Amino acid sequence: MNGLIPASVYVIVGEIFIVLVILAAALILAAVSLAIYKRDLFPRFTLFVLNLFYQPSKLFLGYFHINPIIVDEIGIALLNSIYKDAYGNTPMDKRLLFLPQCLRNIECPAKTSPQEGIICKECGRCEIAEIKRMCDEHGINICIAPGGEFVKRAVRDKKPMTAMGVACQHDLYETMRYVTSKGVPMIGVVLLKTGCVMTEVNWGDVREMLFYSG
Repeated sequence: MNGLIPASVYVIVGEIFIVLVILAAALILAAVSLAIYKRDLFPRFTLFVLNLFYQPSKLFLGYFHINPIIVDEIGIALLNSIYKDAYGNTPMDKRLLFLPQCLRNIECPAKTSPQEGIICKECGRCEIAEIKRMCDEHGINICIAPGGEFVKRAVRDKKPMTAMGVACQHDLYETMRYVTSKGVPMIGVVLLKTGCVMTEVNWGDVREMLFYSG
């Protein structure tokens, strides 16, 4: 019938799409390889390629039954490499730590403030109390974020020079991309156990990165 697009056209479009996805994956693999061997020269280029082909790369990995979260993990590693020195050279009182509310104990008695997020009562039911105490001693701002929008508001209102975050791979990478796009260097630590409640993180890694000095 007139006006109908031949099936062969859809086949060609599909083949072109597959080729583009494969090329995107190849570019990212090449960029990552360069970043591994030339760490000081190529992380920003690698990150540019990764962001450019972010969704196609995830689709490509998913097509071959490979967990696409790898793309986020690579992005986090690259951002940490790019911004670690800037973070380490920032005074403690100009740093801002974001923790996700899912790290709290299920019986957490803390209340939520629209301005400050979750207000830790330092009850000792989870490790957040100890990290908060250490942050208070060193003058580091800490925000236990009830959601992504709070992070955006905190960056706007508190105006940190640098930031550090803890979250699952996807949320952390998205947050780091947003914060760094606002001119604030950010590094992060990925959760060991993800989910909506009672998640886990290597607190040793959190402390090491939180107090890093370049």
